[in-house]
Amino acid sequence: MLSRILGTFAIAGVVLTGCAITPAGEMYLVASQSTTTLCNDHGTATGAKLLAIEAELGARGTLQCTSYYGTKTYVGERTSSTVGKRVYGRSASPSSLVVDDKNCSDFATPAEAQRFFLAAGGPLSDPHGLDRDGDGNACEWGKTLSSSAKRYKPKPVRATSYRAYTSSSRCYVGPRGGTYTITASGRKNYGGC
Repeated sequence: MLSRILGTFAIAGVVLTGCAITPAGEMYLVASQSTTTLCNDHGTATGAKLLAIEAELGARGTLQCTSYYGTKTYVGERTSSTVGKRVYGRSASPSSLVVDDKNCSDFATPAEAQRFFLAAGGPLSDPHGLDRDGDGNACEWGKTLSSSAKRYKPKPVRATSYRAYTSSSRCYVGPRGGTYTITASGRKNYGGC
C-alpha cells in the first residue's frame, strides 16, 4: 500500500511541476503495462521511458519484440552503446544515509537490479552504489544489453558475387568442329562466327 501511495505522489509531483517524467515515474507507469504494449512502445520510446521499458522487458524475460506492425526491436538496440562508458558522475562511495542499502547480490537478475536502480533515482543518482562505473546500467545489466545486441542485431546481407561475362568476338571451335562465340551472359552462340 505504501508503494502505491508513494507512486501516486511521485506521479502527482511530476504532473504538478510540469517537468519531464523521471525514470522512477516511468518505472511505475511501465510496470502496469502488458508486454505487448511495451513491445509496441519500445521502438519509439526515448530517454527515461526507453530505459524503463527495457528494464521491465528484461525482468519479464523478453529481450526481443515484434510490434503490431511487424517491426522487430531488441533490448539494447539503442542503449548498449553506453555500456562501460562513463556517462554519469559517481561519488567514490554511496550515501551512508540510505536506509536498507541494496547490493547487486540482493537481486535475482540484472534486470531486476536495473528496475530498482531506475526507481531509486538512476541513472542520474546512484544512492545504493549499483552503477559504480557511471554508464547508467546497474550491476550486470550492461552485459545483458551487450549480449542482446550481439544476438538480435540483424546480420548484414552479403552481396552475391556474379561472374562478369564479356561479349567476345573471338570464334571458338567446338569438339565436333562447330564454331561459336561467348555471349555477355556466358552462353555459347553458335550463329555468331
